[in-house]
This record gives sequence, C-alpha cells and structure tokens, in this order.
Amino acid sequence: MRRGILSDIHGNLEAFDAVKSDIERHSLDEVICLGDMVGYGPDPDEVVRGVRNLQCQTVLGNHETALFSEKARNRMNFQAKENSVMTQQLLSTESLAYCGNLPLSLHLQDAWFVHGYPPDSASIYLFNQSDAKLQELFAAARASLYFVGHTHDLQLITHQQGQIRRSRLTEGRIALEKGNAYIVNVGSVGQPRDGGNRAKYVIWDDLTGEMEIRFIPYDIKKTMNKIYARGFPAIYAERLA
Repeated sequence: MRRGILSDIHGNLEAFDAVKSDIERHSLDEVICLGDMVGYGPDPDEVVRGVRNLQCQTVLGNHETALFSEKARNRMNFQAKENSVMTQQLLSTESLAYCGNLPLSLHLQDAWFVHGYPPDSASIYLFNQSDAKLQELFAAARASLYFVGHTHDLQLITHQQGQIRRSRLTEGRIALEKGNAYIVNVGSVGQPRDGGNRAKYVIWDDLTGEMEIRFIPYDIKKTMNKIYARGFPAIYAERLA
C-alpha cells in the first residue's frame, strides 16, 4: 500500500491544495494527516474541510487540543494563544466537532502515527528526546516505524544494531532497510521550518520499504496576504517567505 503522510498544514489552504493536487496525481491508496490542521494560518475551516474531503485518517495535534483545553492553550506563547482563540472563532460547528473527536495516535500494520512523540503525545517534541529516551521507545517495540510531525522539520532517526543515528531528510527517495527501526518526521505542509519554503509531505510504500520526500511549490504570497488581512501576527506570514 502507498500512503501519503502529511502534517502541520496550519490553516495554509494554498499549500494544502498544492499537496492535495500532487497526492491525486500519484493515485495513493491512503492519506494520513498527523494533526495541526489549524493555527497560524488564515483558512483553518477550509483546511479542515479539505482534509475531511480527502478522507484522511487524522490524529490530534497540539493546536487542535488547544481548541478545547485551556491547559493546552496556556502552554503556548502569548501570540499563539491569541491566535488559537481567533482560529476557534473561524471554525464551523462541524469542523470543531471533527477536531474534538480525533484520536491521539493510529497504529496501522507495523507503523505508528502520532503528532508529537510516540506513543500518544501531541505536545512532546522529537528534538527534545535524548538518545536514552529513544532507546526506551525502540525497546518497547510497539512498532518498527513511527511517523511524527510537530517540529516542522524533516528528520530521520534510525535505530540500527542498538545505535541511534539522526539525519536530515531531503527531497527525493530513501529506502528503509529491514531489520532497522525508524522515526520519520514528515516536516510541514503549511509552515516548514527547515530552511526551505515549499510544502513538504512523504509518500511511503509499505511493500517496497521506499519513502519519497516531496517538496511542493505553492502561491506563498497569496497566503501571506491573507494572514495580514486577518490581522494575525506578521511573523506568521514572514516565516513562510
């Protein structure tokens, strides 16, 4: 089965539509969204409806959690907290209900899908985990392959013969070798923070073990202008450029 795996769309409809068009050209069997459909970006409701129309299997992100939890919202910085309130007001009743019923994780075949960190955290960052913590995760053997988002930064962590190796993922194909275990951070569709401003997502073939990292261009200026027009903090637009 060939799966498209995307994360952190963050209300960026132009980026999402570009990725959606690319997904449709590849005729994938399934699409999985790792959460944070909303927050920062100007079109949260349109993005949530688009994810639903794409029939994604979706997990809960920390920005969806903040829509319903004051405790989760209070973990955010001041601008993000204010933006979460504004985002909530832009969401329809149907979109709020959808966000409020998302699972924390998915386990499909021998792969685990979660927004932040396995097994079920929407808020823990992968980059904060020591090698010892990663060893504990791999020793638990819930899966041999984990997909996460949250950091907006592409990364591959490999567990091979008891050793941890961290490496950056770049555009193109990579083979995941049998006998190893992996954590894949799929980057961000709507607000990448990896030094490049194209939308990022991953195609994974569970039969061949091959993974393709896709970099998709979109109309960034249009999204930036929408952010300004919403009255959202200018930094949310400037990050895109």
